[in-house]
Amino acid sequence: MDNIKIFEVYDNNKNYNMNVFSYIPKGNIKDMKIVFVLSGCLRDALNYLKNWIEIADKNNYIIIAPEFDKGHYSIADHEYGNLIDIEYDYSSQDVYTPYMKYNTEIKPKSEWVYNIIDKIYLDFINNNKLNADGYIIFGHSSGSQFVHRFLMFYDSKYCKMYLSANAGLYTFFDELKKYPYGIENLKEYSNIIRKSLEKDMYVMLGDKDITDDDLNHMSLDLEEGQTRIERGINYYNSAKEYAKKHNLKFNWKLVIMPNVNHDNIKVIPFASKIINNN
Repeated sequence: MDNIKIFEVYDNNKNYNMNVFSYIPKGNIKDMKIVFVLSGCLRDALNYLKNWIEIADKNNYIIIAPEFDKGHYSIADHEYGNLIDIEYDYSSQDVYTPYMKYNTEIKPKSEWVYNIIDKIYLDFINNNKLNADGYIIFGHSSGSQFVHRFLMFYDSKYCKMYLSANAGLYTFFDELKKYPYGIENLKEYSNIIRKSLEKDMYVMLGDKDITDDDLNHMSLDLEEGQTRIERGINYYNSAKEYAKKHNLKFNWKLVIMPNVNHDNIKVIPFASKIINNN
């Protein structure tokens, strides 16, 4: 574990130095792919990074795991990118709650969380004197909520592949529903939203992720589906139908993972196979 390092990246919006964990395998760092790993609702970035070490060693991946700690990043920040304010009736900062109230007023883009990812990437390659050609981002569960919205609403100059696994809720390409369920109140960002459909996006779903544990169950939540796999398939189809409606290039892939439940460790080999095939 000696190759696990920690560095800080200043978040202007939070006036806070975010902790970022990294792991660099032995070998020529210039030949390694950079993979960002976004943790689930526990925000246990270090544990997620450790889960990737064996695969990283075998495949020469640099792993970067930002810590969106609960003390500084609320659910509105982590899962929803701080596009809106959210009220909830609990104090545990867990994802599941029987009640959430969404403010549908979209905040200025400068307040959104997503720009911190490219900033972390640039700091890392500068600090390590790398001439890298971009990064891959993976998220599981709540981290997957981060990743798919990061794709939809932030046109990263450096992210070249998005892996979104087993999210509990999605923002559909629904022009009749407001964010976070749809995009009706995000019309001024339609160019970025449409461009997201051209990118290398993998919606990864475990075929055994069929329980409703820790899923939100408000009426609009249930309209997305009863289980995570159902919601993920419906989200993918929403994107595909939106692309067809607007005559857009659609470059996403739906990946159903056999014998995988809501377990980020079981997802990693499937993610690695996708990374290595591209």
